[in-house]
Amino acid sequence: MLVFAAIPFLAAAQNSRSSDLLWSETTNSQSNQVIYYYPINSDDDDIKPIDYETTEMILKPICAWHQNSAEGLPKTLDGSSEVVPYSKNQKWEVYIGHSNKNYSPNDIVESYDKGLIIGATSWVIISQTIQWLFKTEINGQLLYEQVLNHNDGIPGIFAITQDSDGNLYAAGTYWNDNIPPGMPLIIKFNPCGEPVWCKYLPVTPQSIQGFVCDIIITSNNELIALVNQSTGGQADQIFLAAFDLDGKELWIRPYAKKSDYPLMVNQFGWKLIEHNNGYYIAGECYYPYPNNPDHVFLRPLFIGIDSSFKEKWVKPFHALDSVFGWAETVIPINDSVLMGGGIRRYYSNNSYALLMFVTLEGEELGYSQITNEQIGPDNKKSWIKGIDRINDSLFISTGFFGPNVGSNPVGEMVFDSAANLYNKYSRQNVKNPPKMVKTHDNNFVIAASKNQGNFDKVFLYKINADLESVPFDTTQNVYDSLCPHPIQSGTIDLTDCPPTVSIGELPSPDEYYESIRWIPLKAYPNPVSGQELTIEFENTQHHSNMELRLYDAFGKEMHRRRIYTGQQDTRLDVSHCSPGLYLAVVYSNGGAVGRCKVMVE
Repeated sequence: MLVFAAIPFLAAAQNSRSSDLLWSETTNSQSNQVIYYYPINSDDDDIKPIDYETTEMILKPICAWHQNSAEGLPKTLDGSSEVVPYSKNQKWEVYIGHSNKNYSPNDIVESYDKGLIIGATSWVIISQTIQWLFKTEINGQLLYEQVLNHNDGIPGIFAITQDSDGNLYAAGTYWNDNIPPGMPLIIKFNPCGEPVWCKYLPVTPQSIQGFVCDIIITSNNELIALVNQSTGGQADQIFLAAFDLDGKELWIRPYAKKSDYPLMVNQFGWKLIEHNNGYYIAGECYYPYPNNPDHVFLRPLFIGIDSSFKEKWVKPFHALDSVFGWAETVIPINDSVLMGGGIRRYYSNNSYALLMFVTLEGEELGYSQITNEQIGPDNKKSWIKGIDRINDSLFISTGFFGPNVGSNPVGEMVFDSAANLYNKYSRQNVKNPPKMVKTHDNNFVIAASKNQGNFDKVFLYKINADLESVPFDTTQNVYDSLCPHPIQSGTIDLTDCPPTVSIGELPSPDEYYESIRWIPLKAYPNPVSGQELTIEFENTQHHSNMELRLYDAFGKEMHRRRIYTGQQDTRLDVSHCSPGLYLAVVYSNGGAVGRCKVMVE
C-alpha cells in the first residue's frame, strides 16, 4: 500500500498564499479586462491589476511559483539518512522524514487496514526534489516508504484515493525541462504498491500547464479526475476526465467554458465530490465587478453537474456582493444543500474563514463567516482548507488562523453552519497547507509540517472532536493483508509510463454513455453450417440482468440463456435449427439492447 507526493512548486505555491509571494503590476495590452485581486501575502492592501495573458507570472500562485524556481531535475536519490523516530510521548504526534531535507505533505487517506497513506515532497533546493510515498500503521509508525521516480522528470502527486480492493490511485502532474508547466498524470497501484497503469493527458494547444487537483471513484466505479489547465484565461480551464479502473480512457469534458462565460477569467477547481446523484466542484474564478465588466475580482466558484456529467449550473458566488475570495472545499450538509469552505478577503488587514451555502440546483442561500473577533482580539486572518462532519450539527475544519495578515500556524476549529464557533486550537510552529482525514474511530488525523533540527518534517497528529490529542491505539492489526508478500521500502520507476490519446480525441460524456447503452453482437461463423455458433458481446460490463434469445423468421423463440456481467461470448448449439434466417437479440433489464442476424445453412 503506497502513497504519493506533489512536486514542490505546487506545495510551495499553496503555502505561498500564506507566506511571502508578492505580485507586481503589469500592463494588459491584449484585453480590455483588468484583473483585480486582494494581495494575499503582504501588508499592502491596495488592489493591483494583473495581466492574466501577457505577464510571465501566471495569475494563480499555484501556477506561478515554479516559473522562476526550476533549476534542474534530480538525477540521483539520496536514501542514506535515517528516518526520524516517531514521538513516543502520550500525545498522538508523529514526525516522518529523513535528515537534511524539508518535507511538505500533499494528501492523506486512511487505508482499508486502518493504516495511513501519506504523500509528501522533500527538497533541500528545488533541483533536488523527491516524491515520497509513506505507509504507516494505525499510530503513525512508519511501515515503509517509497520514492516515485522518473528518469526524465518529476512526477508530482496531489490527490490519492483507494478502491474497495485495496488498489491505490494517484493523480497530479509530470514535469520536466521540455514541459516545465507540467502534464496531467494519473497512476494506479495494486495492493502491493506496484504500478498497474499510468496515463499522461496531453494538454490542449492553448494550455501552458496542466495537472489533476482531485480524483474520486464514483458509485459506478469510474475514476473521475478534476483537471486544471492554465491558459492565461483565454481557453477552457476546468475539465473532468473519466477512466475505468483498468485505465481505459472514457471521456473528457470542459466546465465553465470560456465560450459560455466570456467574462469569467482563470477558473480553477480545487475539490470534486459526488452527492445525491450529481457531482459538484468548488474552486475560484475572476468575475466582473457589478456594473463594470472591464474589472474582474477573485470570487468563490461552484459548478453543479448531473449524473450524466452535463453541466447544470455555474455559480461565481455572490457576484453582486463584495464576497471576494475562494472556495477550497465543499461538503453536503443535507440532501439538498452544499456548504463550501474557504476564505473571504477584505480591503482592510482582515480575512475571515468563509462558509458558503448553495442548493443542488445552484441557488445561493447565503454565507456565514467566522470573524477574527470570534477567534481572538489579535486575530487578523482565518482560512479554511478542509472540512469534515462531527455530527448532525457540528463541523471541524483545518486551516490557518492567527495574528498575521500573511503566514499563520495551522489550526482547527469546531463550528456550526451559522458560523458559531465552539472550539479552536492553534498549533504553534505547525505549517504548510494541512490535510485532514476522518478515521474509522471518528477521530481526525492531520498531516502538516513542523521544524525539527532546522528542517521541516512531516508532522502527523490525531485529535478527537474536542480538538484533544487521542491516545495511541493498542489494538493489534494486520497490515497490507491484500498483498501476498511483505512490502519493502524502495523506488518506484515510472519512466516507461505512456501518454494517453490526445484530449481532443476523447469523446464527450454524452457520446460515451450513449455508446455503452448498447451491446453490439457479432456471430460467427455466419452463415453457420455446423453444430455450434459463437456470439461475441461488447459492453456487457456496463449492464445487468441480461439474456440472449434466438428467434426464427416468424418470431418464434428458439433459445434463451442468461448472460453475465462482463461476459464476452457464448456458444449456441444450432443443430436443431432448420435452415433459414434467425435473429439473435440480447436484453438488459427487460429491454433489447443489441441484435444481429444469423443464417443457418
